[in-house]
Amino acid sequence: MTITTKRSLIALLLSLVLVVSLFTVSVFASDASTTETKSETTEATSGSETESGSENEAETENKEQAALNAVIAQTKKTLIINSIIIGVIVLIIVAVIIKFRKKLGDFMRSVKSELKKIVWSSKEQTRKGFLVVVIIAVIFAVMLGLVDYAFNTGISMLASLFN
Repeated sequence: MTITTKRSLIALLLSLVLVVSLFTVSVFASDASTTETKSETTEATSGSETESGSENEAETENKEQAALNAVIAQTKKTLIINSIIIGVIVLIIVAVIIKFRKKLGDFMRSVKSELKKIVWSSKEQTRKGFLVVVIIAVIFAVMLGLVDYAFNTGISMLASLFN
């Protein structure tokens, strides 16, 4: 397989993932607008019925059940879409692993041999390095806070001069 073919395959797989992602976003957007419209209609209806005093408990239960059914339907759609996306991603990963199995095995063996060559720091060196990083981060946070306070105070004083 040539480099161009590999790149084309990768581009195709990435475009497929992008299309699935865009589809998911559009489905969520349309469901959100439908849910907002339903909730606005329910609020308007319940507001007018409350004012007239003619709303009874059976209607309220029916509305609550309808809202619950809408939430359940939305959850099912979300679950199905997420399952499809996860399935596509798993399928892509499996296809890549199958396609590049020999190269992937060689890569993993080389990673393992390189990890054996690493000289890891001792616990004490790691603790000291961690403390240095935390102390420097706190010092910079305090300095940034002081600069922010100075600028805010200066801007407030300048604003009070012009008012």
